[in-house]
Amino acid sequence: MKYGSPELVACFVVSLLLGSIHAFSVFVPEWEALPGASRASVSLIYSIALVSLTVAVLFGHFIYRLLSPCLVFVSVASIVAVGLWGASYSATVFELYFYYGILFGGANGLGYGYTLQLSGQVAPSSRAQAMVLVTAFYAVGATCAPFLFSFLIEAGGNSRALLFCAFIFAVIIFLGAVVVYRSGVVYQSERVGAITNFNQTHRRARWLFWCGYGGAVSAGLMVLGHAYSIARWLNISDTMALWAVTCVAAGNMVGGFSAVYLTGYVTTRSLLRVLPLLTVVGLVILIVPQVFPLTDPVFWVLIGLLLAGYSYGAVIAIYPVAVADTFGVESSARVYGQIFTAWGLAGLLGPWFSGWLYDRNQSYLIALVIAVLLSFCSIVTISKTPFDLQKN
Repeated sequence: MKYGSPELVACFVVSLLLGSIHAFSVFVPEWEALPGASRASVSLIYSIALVSLTVAVLFGHFIYRLLSPCLVFVSVASIVAVGLWGASYSATVFELYFYYGILFGGANGLGYGYTLQLSGQVAPSSRAQAMVLVTAFYAVGATCAPFLFSFLIEAGGNSRALLFCAFIFAVIIFLGAVVVYRSGVVYQSERVGAITNFNQTHRRARWLFWCGYGGAVSAGLMVLGHAYSIARWLNISDTMALWAVTCVAAGNMVGGFSAVYLTGYVTTRSLLRVLPLLTVVGLVILIVPQVFPLTDPVFWVLIGLLLAGYSYGAVIAIYPVAVADTFGVESSARVYGQIFTAWGLAGLLGPWFSGWLYDRNQSYLIALVIAVLLSFCSIVTISKTPFDLQKN
């Protein structure tokens, strides 16, 4: 596999930039000062962004058929720029729902879904590794963005950070459009080999994948959206709370890159059954300081967040590969889009519901316990999922 091919590099870079959406929690303190804002209403911005992302992935395969790779990249760059620019001037949470939630979230899904599928087509002999790397670079963006955003926020608040990113992101993604145009790469839509009519086994597998995916990512999305606030709830200082965001994102990144290696030696079924256990361990570590007070909980809190982030990063990297292996490459864009709605539902309910519970109880304890239970449900569901449909 030629990891340095221009079109693959363009996919990786665009994915990296879009991953910054998961550094959302660093914007929360300033946005909570907006008129009528609360933890739940601000958390809903992130939830709407994740739902918009999901809708774009679900219906993206229709757009991918109509536009060339260059025009898809241009479209993503344009919508990202407008979304972040509008968010920088937003004076209410309702404006943020539209600009950051709908526009930036939608562009995120359109770009992520497309680079995921295009990379698999560009490197057919190493499809799994290429697709996993797109997700891994998405996590790199989530890891680096908190530092960049925090620096810009200190210099001029959320507005300056968002304006800067609107310009830089648009320019870089436009350059990616030039790269894919000059490379001559063509996106191949679903072909004759695609599954058009699901039998009962296909439908059962799709439903079980949906349940397993939703349960596995719920904890990760909740922690990504509330990492900073969870750290402050556990009496971690402001400075270390920023490191909490970074730990989740770094775990996410390492999980994504390690999946490149793991998928070469371990079956996707085994990985998707084991990884949620790491999530459980990480969440239990976060719960312990509330049950057994620790003198210095910082180390354990960071470890717990790191494990939750790692598991999430590996899970979201492996699921597209598992779906493609199970349903076939020709059907993967459509079927993965359908299964990805579980991620969207988890993104809508997880961050918002956690914020709502915090507003009610001034505690994340109930939210963490629910996330643990959902992780166990994912393990049970995947254990019952048929992974060998291509052999039938």
